[in-house]
Amino acid sequence: MEFIRVRITDTALLNLIGKFLKAGYIDDGQLVKSDKGTPQGSILSPMLANIFLHYVLDEWFETTVKSHVRGYCELVRYADDFVCVVKYVDDAERIEQALKNRFEKYGLEIHPTKSRRITFGRFERENARKQNRKPNTFDFLGLTHYCDTSRKGNFKLGRKTSRKKFSAKCREMNDWLKGIRNLVKTKDWWKILAAKLRGHIQYYGVSENYASVAKFYKLTIKMVQKWLNRRSQKRKMNWARFTEYLEHYPLPKPRIVHKFYDCRM
Repeated sequence: MEFIRVRITDTALLNLIGKFLKAGYIDDGQLVKSDKGTPQGSILSPMLANIFLHYVLDEWFETTVKSHVRGYCELVRYADDFVCVVKYVDDAERIEQALKNRFEKYGLEIHPTKSRRITFGRFERENARKQNRKPNTFDFLGLTHYCDTSRKGNFKLGRKTSRKKFSAKCREMNDWLKGIRNLVKTKDWWKILAAKLRGHIQYYGVSENYASVAKFYKLTIKMVQKWLNRRSQKRKMNWARFTEYLEHYPLPKPRIVHKFYDCRM
C-alpha cells in the first residue's frame, strides 16, 4: 500500500484496494483470509504484485545496483520471473547476495531450486568444452535459451520452446481433442482448434524457434486425424483424405511472428 500511494492519492480508491487485500479467497469451498500478500488467483493480484516488484526490484536495480558494479549489467523481468545479465563473476556474486537481502527486507524470497547463477555468452561453448561439460542453458518465459552461432560463426542467442512447456502443450491439446470430438460438431470446435494453434504460434513464434513451432503444428495435425477417426465406427479418414480436408478447412501454419533481427543491411 505504501508503494501504491506513491502514484495514487485518491483515498476512496486506496480504501477499496485495502479492503480487497483483506477480503481473502475461496479454496475448496472454504474462505481463506491472509494478512499478507495478494489474494491467490484474483484478477487484481498480478497488477498489484507488478507494482510492488517495480519498486522493490526494478527501480532499486536501476538506481542502486547499476551504480555499484564495475561492468555491464541489465535486468529483464516479466511478472515475477526475471533474468539478471552480468559481465563479471564477482559482480554477479555480490548482486545475488544483494537480491536476497533486498527481497528479505520486503518479505519475499528467491526460489531456491528455480533460481541459479550460470556462465553464459560467446565463450560458454569453448569453456564448456575445456571443462568437459555441456554448455549452460536457461529457461525464461517458456523458452529455453542457449548459446548458438550465426552463419558467420559469431555468437548469437538461440531459443526454442522448453521441453517442459512443449510436453505440457501437447498433452493439453491431446486431452482437449479427445474430450471435444464427440461433444459438438466438427465445424464448431474446428474454429476453437484454429484459435488454439494461432495463440501458440503468436506466443512461441519468435526468432530461432521455427522448428519447435513447426513440430507442435505437425503433432497437432496427427492428433486431429487420430481423434477424428475415433469418433465412431464409420469409414476412417486416411492421410490423403485428411490432407484434402485441410485444404478446404485450413489451420494456421507455423511462422515466425516476432522477428528479433533486422536482416536489412
